Amino acid sequence: KYEIKNIQERLDLILNMQEKILDKLINNQTIIDYTECNYEEILTPMESDEELEKMEDKIKTDLAYRKTVVTELSRLMGQNLSETVRKIMQKLFNDNLLTFYSYIGFKGKKQFSTLQTCAVIFESIRRMKKFTDITNIEIEKPLKTWMAQASAR
Repeated sequence: KYEIKNIQERLDLILNMQEKILDKLINNQTIIDYTECNYEEILTPMESDEELEKMEDKIKTDLAYRKTVVTELSRLMGQNLSETVRKIMQKLFNDNLLTFYSYIGFKGKKQFSTLQTCAVIFESIRRMKKFTDITNIEIEKPLKTWMAQASAR
């Protein structure tokens, strides 16, 4: 019994390592020619719902674009999670646009949590080594705070 249990534990360990290797290979496989694709607009803050809609559509339909956005945003790591969220949100959104959104959509505002852009933010934060195992709730807290204070900025 002991030997079988020991063998099973080793197999589980090997399987886990293979999955990690596969993830790294998949992440490194996405080499994108930046001269072909004009993705510079992801680095300018969106100022209108029309710009946000364009971004949403592009994220949904263009997988290479989505991966590029995630990669670019994952480079904005700060000292802590709040600073990281702040940097990402400043890069993506103008405060005037954020005044019409709340994370859950309270007070007659539009819901932010259902947007693909929100999913991309979560994905980019989790790609940072410092925040790989962070929970949704831990990311949501500074995100909600940042959005709630948009009208004051």
